[in-house]
Amino acid sequence: MLKKLIIVLMLLILIENCYAATIYGNIYDPDLNQMKGRIEVEVDSSPRQYRVSTDGTYSFFLLVGKYTIKAKYEEHGRLKYIAEERIVVRDEGRFIHDIVMYPSPEEEERLMGDVIEEPSNKNNSIVLFMIIGFVFIVSILLVFYILKKTRKKEYIQEKKEESFDETKEEKEDIENPESLDTIIKIIKENKGRITQREIRKQIPLSEAKISLMITELEDKGIVKRIKKGRGNIIIFKKNLVLID
Repeated sequence: MLKKLIIVLMLLILIENCYAATIYGNIYDPDLNQMKGRIEVEVDSSPRQYRVSTDGTYSFFLLVGKYTIKAKYEEHGRLKYIAEERIVVRDEGRFIHDIVMYPSPEEEERLMGDVIEEPSNKNNSIVLFMIIGFVFIVSILLVFYILKKTRKKEYIQEKKEESFDETKEEKEDIENPESLDTIIKIIKENKGRITQREIRKQIPLSEAKISLMITELEDKGIVKRIKKGRGNIIIFKKNLVLID
């Protein structure tokens, strides 16, 4: 009886192991494009099965059971993409199982380095642009400052020259006997008494020049100036026509 039971169990195990399936599919890169090139694919069956795909496809013949499929792709001697997927074969037949590759740790590290380096270069460009812009602005401000300072100096020099010319002209007018004689004549024509404002109306000179000329006449004792309100009254003191 025991022998029969053992035989039945062995037959059941053999029947289960006789169920086999074909697992096949395409191999894709991380962007879901079918890969081309030398791709190594293996499965941990017993015995282990190994394939080299060049067209982006693979296939394995597997019995019922659980398996791990691994794939790798190298480029220029560097491991670029890898894949590791668990599958379960439950029945016989043909089953599609596509493999999607992802970057290897080395490739991820390289990609991260490129990503970090790119912002660094961008930041360097921004800093350089800012420095150039700052230098440009400072240069413009410096030029404006120099031009403004130069124009200010020229303006001051012009004012000094104008002031000197006016002072010289006033001095010449005061020292000119004909100008003083003109004031004396105007005073006499007004009966020896006239306001300084009236003299200013009849002589085309500035108020300051008229005042200086009258002061000169006062110093010589020819006229007398009397303050009245906001103006001055000029009185003739001597009956002189010419001034020594």
